[in-house]
Amino acid sequence: MKAIILVSFLLFSARGFGYCLPDSLSINLSHNDVSEFEILAYDFQKAVESTLGRDQSLVVQLQMLNSRVNAEIKKDNNLVMIEVMGGMVNHPQMNINAFKLLLCHEWGHFMGGAPFKSRGGWSSTEGQADYYSGLVCSRILGMDEASVIEGALAITQIYSLVTRESPPRLDACDQNRVQRINFGYPSVQCRLDTIMAGWRNLPRPSCWYIE
Repeated sequence: MKAIILVSFLLFSARGFGYCLPDSLSINLSHNDVSEFEILAYDFQKAVESTLGRDQSLVVQLQMLNSRVNAEIKKDNNLVMIEVMGGMVNHPQMNINAFKLLLCHEWGHFMGGAPFKSRGGWSSTEGQADYYSGLVCSRILGMDEASVIEGALAITQIYSLVTRESPPRLDACDQNRVQRINFGYPSVQCRLDTIMAGWRNLPRPSCWYIE
């Protein structure tokens, strides 16, 4: 198994993918020091590579010339690639803990399990990837509750700007109760609720999940 970091603008052709956001903004590409995020990406890879199969490889690619505010995971046979666009890395609200949970969310598409986006597919739904990021991945990275709270608030606030929703709050929750599993994108408040439910080892919120 191996893990590789790439900082580039190369395209990657893959059989399947999972996006972090349904659409994206474009922003100025001069806010954050990329070297800090390269280090975080490397530390993330080292932390999760033990979960890879023997013949699998993980690549984390920072596409710093891409101004989109988004991230995605792709899979081609035994190669898994997480791509983070420059607009996301450079977002003014991006911080260390938000970046960790962003990578955890993308990894959750690969490792999170059911429910999946499609029958016979490999990519977990958005809600399940969020839940995995709080329940499992944040602990693999050694995050504590304060770090998870800071990161979850920051990353979901970035989501809210992209989707043009009201910013999520820790002192609120999405009161919606679905009649069937949401295989698409929950509200950003529901996504914050889901990350925190995972961290606190609570059931998946009914704003997107139903048994």
